[in-house]
Amino acid sequence: MMTIVIAALGFLSSVITARILGPEGRGLLSGALLIAMLSANASLFGLANSFIYHKGAGRPFDYRGFMILSLLFVAVFSVLLAWLGMGITGEAQLHDQIGLILLMTGVSAGQGYFYGLSQLHDRLRFFNLMRFLLIAGNLLLLLLLVLTLDEVHFKDILIAQIVVSGLLTVLGIFWAKKHEVWNGVAPGGEPATWRSVLGYGASHHGTVLLSLLLVNFDKIALLSIGTIVEYGFYALAFTTSRLIGAVQEAVSTALYSRFAGRNVDELSHHVRGAFRLTFVPMLILAAIGAALSPWLIVWVYGESFASTTIPFAILLFECVITGASWTLAQRFNAGGRPGLVFVRQLISVLPVFLALPFLPRQDIHIYLSALMLVGAALRLIVTLGLYPLALKERIPKMLPTSSDCVAAFRLFTRRCYE
Repeated sequence: MMTIVIAALGFLSSVITARILGPEGRGLLSGALLIAMLSANASLFGLANSFIYHKGAGRPFDYRGFMILSLLFVAVFSVLLAWLGMGITGEAQLHDQIGLILLMTGVSAGQGYFYGLSQLHDRLRFFNLMRFLLIAGNLLLLLLLVLTLDEVHFKDILIAQIVVSGLLTVLGIFWAKKHEVWNGVAPGGEPATWRSVLGYGASHHGTVLLSLLLVNFDKIALLSIGTIVEYGFYALAFTTSRLIGAVQEAVSTALYSRFAGRNVDELSHHVRGAFRLTFVPMLILAAIGAALSPWLIVWVYGESFASTTIPFAILLFECVITGASWTLAQRFNAGGRPGLVFVRQLISVLPVFLALPFLPRQDIHIYLSALMLVGAALRLIVTLGLYPLALKERIPKMLPTSSDCVAAFRLFTRRCYE
């Protein structure tokens, strides 16, 4: 239910933002947030995930010192990355706001770190609270801007989002201190070392970096070679298409939080069930959304965003396939073998990057969408292939069983995993 509420509020914010900014303003805001988001996520280095894995495995370590140093590192390094990342665009209006973009990056990195760390508690209460407060806070301040300003610019919305992300980072610090998340590991087990903790994080982060590039290479390319209006069209299509992936994202997060560093057989069983339950049903939903997109896009966002229709339809399928692949990948991440996920990312990303320079410049937003879909399909195929090749397990089935449907009902009624 929380996932549905968050998706609905996010969609409402997107509609209001698009309506008041138009294609150019929406493109500027999306460009600023893209640079901040990429830099923030690229600075995380899997440090929170390594914290969760080693603590879940019961390995003694100085988790408090590790958390403090990690948080300082990601904040500083993210700002440096954002400053370098501004070079991907020559848009003067974005460079005029470089100070705000760097500030947004720093607070987003802190917020992202606590997003990861909050998965330490498998009920995900604080994780879901942060997700809700981010969307609800952004929407609330957006409405205040609309009510108090005669004309709202992308700079105003950027400042509002900085305030919300900053407050969430502070909230994360208080949450960690209140629950003393660094405690709870009984002495006597095999201690974790800095090398093992940083090594796991680096291995996990390699996968994250490739995922960031693969998911965002289209937007990076378009921001660099296209106009800000074209980028506004495409960014809106991409953002709206992500709504369909909310369920798969929530399932993947729950799987990692529940089973990281624990029973591998139980992990494999639940990963397979989650994959069967979400893949085909979500594909059917994507097909319905694609069929209705010519009418829906214009009705929701206005005639000025009609150019987002085809990319949106394609990206719906890409989102579902990407979500299915990431669900299966939790078998490797939570099972202590994130390097396998890195391998599958690398295999799937190379053909996509090689094809990028050969895309036609006319209607490039459509060709970029198709290339994203190809990359997602490659990722799913490679992930399925790793099961018999690397894990010596049978390839997961795609169609849900009757027992899966019962499990889905239990999950919906909050009886699953209890």
